[in-house]
Order: sequence, then C-alpha cells, then structure tokens
Amino acid sequence: MIGGDYPILLPVRFMLFRRSAPLAPSPVEPPAVSAATAAEAFDIAPLLDAFGQVLSAYAQGSFDMPDLSSSEAGEELERWRRHTVLGVPLEPSVGVPSLSAAHRDYPGATRALTDHRRREKRYVESALSDLRDALWACVERVHTVAQADMQADEATSIQISRVQTAIHGIETGAVKDEVLQAISAITDIARSRRDTQQAAFGMLAERIDQLGSQLEEAKRESETDVLTGLGNRKRFERTGQRAVQIHMLNRTPVSLVLIDLDHLKQINDGYGHAAGDAALQAIAGSLSKVFLRESDVICRVGGDEFVVVLAGTDEKVAQRLAERVVQQVASTRAPFATAAPALSASVGYALYEGTEGVEAWLGRADAALYRAKKEGRGKANGAKGTAELRQE
Repeated sequence: MIGGDYPILLPVRFMLFRRSAPLAPSPVEPPAVSAATAAEAFDIAPLLDAFGQVLSAYAQGSFDMPDLSSSEAGEELERWRRHTVLGVPLEPSVGVPSLSAAHRDYPGATRALTDHRRREKRYVESALSDLRDALWACVERVHTVAQADMQADEATSIQISRVQTAIHGIETGAVKDEVLQAISAITDIARSRRDTQQAAFGMLAERIDQLGSQLEEAKRESETDVLTGLGNRKRFERTGQRAVQIHMLNRTPVSLVLIDLDHLKQINDGYGHAAGDAALQAIAGSLSKVFLRESDVICRVGGDEFVVVLAGTDEKVAQRLAERVVQQVASTRAPFATAAPALSASVGYALYEGTEGVEAWLGRADAALYRAKKEGRGKANGAKGTAELRQE
C-alpha cells in the first residue's frame, strides 16, 4: 500500500522518451522546444495506466467516514482517474475536447489521493482509540465489581464466624441475637452488592451501546438488504443478540415487531415479480414512517417478512406501533398498477421476557403473526408469554 505521506506520481524527468529515427548531425543548433511539446514527447502511457489502477483501487475500497460517504469518495477519485488517464476535463463542458498529457493536473490528482489517505488514516486511528477506551472501560468496571465482591465476602465471613462463636458458647439468647444480627448484616451486604453491580453493569451497558453505534458503520454494507435498503437477516441476528445482552445488564424493556406482506404470491403471479419487488419497497417505506427513532432497527428477514427491534419499548408501546403499521400499509397505494388491490400486512409483536434466546423470542412473535393471518389478515396480535405457551 502506498503511504499517505509519500508522493505517488513520478517526476516527469524520469519518464522514458519515445524512440524515433536518428537525425543526421547538423552544425546548426536546433530550435528551442516548448515545455508542452517536450511533455508530449514522453511515453507516459504505462505510468498513467498504473496511476489510474491505483486510483481505481482506492475508489473501490473506500469506506464511509463521518464527513464523507464511500460513494462520494469513490466518485471523487474516479473523477481524477478519468482526468489523468483519459484527459477528461475536471469541469467538463459541451464541446471541450480531451486534454493532452501536458495539460492534465497530475499534482492535483496526487494531492487528492494523499488527502484521501490521510483522512482515512485519521478516521481509523480515531475508531481504534475509541475501541481501546471502551475495552479499558470494561476492564475497569469488572475490576470494580470484583473488589466489591471481595469486600462483601469478607464482611459475610465475619458475621458467620460470630454466629459460630455464639453457638459454641451454648447461650440461647446470645445465639438468637447473633443470628438475627448476622441475617440483617448479610441482607445489607447482599443489597449493597446488588446495587454496586447494577450501577457498574449500567455504565458498562451504556459504553457497550456507544461502542456498538461507532462500529455500526463499518458493517453496514454487509448487513443491508439490496432491494429495500433496510437491514438484512444478518443485521437482525446481531442487533437482536445485542438487545438481549443489554437487557440482561440494565433490565430496560425491549420489544420485537414482526411484519408480513399479505398476498405477495398473488401479486407476483398476477403482476410479475417486478410488481412484488415494488410492493416490498412500498412496505419498507411505510415502516420507515412508523419507526422514527434512530435506535429502531428495521430489517428484512425473509421474502415478505420484516422485523423491527425496539430498544426501550414496553408491550403497550409495541402494540400501538404494530397497529399503526397495519394502518400505514393499508393507506399505501399499490405502486405497480392502478387497478391493483390495496396492500395489507399482518403483524405480531412480543416483549422480551428475559430468559429466552433470540430465536425463541422471534418464534413467539411469529406465532402471534400467524394468528393475525388466521383472523383475516391485515391485523396485529400480541405474543403469548412462555409460561402460557407451556400450558398449551
């Protein structure tokens, strides 16, 4: 890889001359040659091709940064590649021909690539620094909890030792008093330990959540559904697992909403697969109008199924959002034909109960969605709890 602080384009004086037929010696001094004519005499095609390949490689390998998207960076580098290799003007206009090799802005292309590499380097260094800080925060929190546990264990041992001493003394009243005092002390110790752990876990959960947001951009492309632009199954699995882990730390409610486009097969059969794709895109747009928070993660997990992970959302709020989805989809016009039937969606929602895995959580929402379809489609149903399902 070419370093960000090193020049990329070789000076012109090191380029090779085109060979031509030798001229007969002349006693007369040859006329002066202009700089432009001299530049045209060099064979720079191989070097331009190599430089163009470098620019193309960086354009294709660009990634999103806070102040510059990967597509914007790629377009800028591609503009410089066309300029240096093909002679396309930087500011093209009608009737302007391609520029000759001597009139192309090679230093400008070098600066553009160098600036791009420096910007990427600063961004990567910043991201790695944030990651190191987050890991150290985890270490510090675990150390704090471990220290609190050691202190609590020591205090508990002292109380137990006092009870054992009283028992060996065979004094009934003393034993009773010591037992009651020990129980009270141990209860206080347990409460203090729980509060300390809860505070430490809460800070850890907040830091993990921040770290997840920072690293989200790096995985966005591999976790995006091509058709709708929403998250894909991989994104849901990662987000769902993280939501479960965060819930275990801070006990805030988290809900899941599962949406299924009704009659997709009939749309495909009656109007073609392009119409089915348009219907799915319309559903994606409807969901984006209902789930407005940045923390609401919307994913397409199947051919006609979408799922939304809602952090900090209890069952009542999830129910209202699920019903709003049904209404929003019903009010969306079919984008593929004026005479097409109205779109509809069936919805199931489930509050995470704290003991199940992601698949079981999704399974309860899927069972609720299935009941909504049996009731006539275009409805929203809440999931049954795990205890209720075991009784069935």
